[in-house]
Amino acid sequence: MVEAILSFITDLSEQVPVEVFAPVASFMEELLAPIPSPFVMTLAGTMAAAQQSPFWYLFVIAAIAAVGKTLASLVLYVVADKAEDVILLKAGRFIGVSHEQVTKLGERFTGRHRDYLTLFLLRATPIIPSAPVSVLCGVLSVRKKLYIISTYFGTIVRDFIYLYIGYTGIEAATALTHGLEGASSMITLAMAIIAVGIIAWIAIRKYMSYRTHRKK
Repeated sequence: MVEAILSFITDLSEQVPVEVFAPVASFMEELLAPIPSPFVMTLAGTMAAAQQSPFWYLFVIAAIAAVGKTLASLVLYVVADKAEDVILLKAGRFIGVSHEQVTKLGERFTGRHRDYLTLFLLRATPIIPSAPVSVLCGVLSVRKKLYIISTYFGTIVRDFIYLYIGYTGIEAATALTHGLEGASSMITLAMAIIAVGIIAWIAIRKYMSYRTHRKK
């Protein structure tokens, strides 16, 4: 499955100009988890080098590609936001977390300068996986203006880094992207373990509270 997706993206890169490939493939990469995060933009950087595009043009490609990734991340944001509403409204009392509590937590991101900076850095750092950030922001119902602006400009920086790696040469791209991909996978795994741990802790706390209530 993964090989088929990567093969499709590679074939797409040979059929369309980089200005079309970058946003379309970035949109796919954000929504399809099996696609390695560095793959699309390093490939776009290689395309730019093959087309003999000047170095400064990487900024243009990054800005175009960020549109596709931002739109895809907005899809994840909306889905996570709606899922949180349904799940917590129906099952929140069983796990000890209410929709109102999550909403209040999200309201702490009021759009201050440090909120923009925090989300911008999360988006701009290559080793931090993008999709989990999109989902978390959706669950917390982070303000859309804050989310979209920080996501777009942070993604430009992230994309430019990958574009530059691809632009410098295939061998360099392969070595560096493998390292970045490995680090990103480790962070994703750590985030999953933390999430499972939090859910388990909430369930245990709820169970202990239930037993204490029954004894009384």
